Amino acid sequence: MNMEFGECFFDLLKAVTVDCKDDGTAFTVNDRVSVIERMLDGSSYVLAAREPLALLYSKRLPVAGDRVLLVSSHVDCLYERCFCLDEGECVRGTFDNAFGNAAILWCMLNDRLPDNVVVAFTGDEERDSRGALQALGALGKLGCSVSFALVQDVTNVGWENGALFAIENDLGVDILTAYAVVSSLEGYSGKFAFCHNALPDESWDYAECGVPSMSLCMPVGGELHGGDGVMLRKAAVSGYCEVLCTLAGLLAG
Repeated sequence: MNMEFGECFFDLLKAVTVDCKDDGTAFTVNDRVSVIERMLDGSSYVLAAREPLALLYSKRLPVAGDRVLLVSSHVDCLYERCFCLDEGECVRGTFDNAFGNAAILWCMLNDRLPDNVVVAFTGDEERDSRGALQALGALGKLGCSVSFALVQDVTNVGWENGALFAIENDLGVDILTAYAVVSSLEGYSGKFAFCHNALPDESWDYAECGVPSMSLCMPVGGELHGGDGVMLRKAAVSGYCEVLCTLAGLLAG
């Protein structure tokens, strides 16, 4: 499936901006999970593991001894009603974390990720991150080690300055990797935000399990969990997706 950027991305975003909830044990509303499964059916990705609160996809089934990059994109949300509306230069909607789901799906469907990337669509992020822990457990059962966890989310950081993306919660990252990340983003100097110690997200949980991690976030305007949704600049989307592919290629190496 080869999707041109532009309208196709926003069709993808609209498709995944549907409800998804869990009770900390299993998904209780799985509309978004079902959409993701349908989109990846017949793609170059296979379902590598299914846990009550995590679906893991990869280009091939991981085997014992593999060292993988985990891209973690939570699907659970707190909204009472999910929507996605075109408002000219922005789209407004319930994008925590539908935007991250759409971005990683775009990368997967356009074959932009290295072969040793495992993508985890996780639940329970809004409470205890049990989905993230289950993703690590599933890879452990397969005998794989996780070299790095790249977490996706949305953030208010950088919105007012028009940032294309934000790097947050770089936890347990060694100095050489940090230097390589900074160097890879040189072309975006002045166009992104950085927050070393942002609000807790799945990166904190991966780091507590000994996995170096950081979050790549899309800046949005508004209350993240509010019923009115948040504003997302259309002009920032392609830059975010390109950086997601760049970081995945770097961190998977």
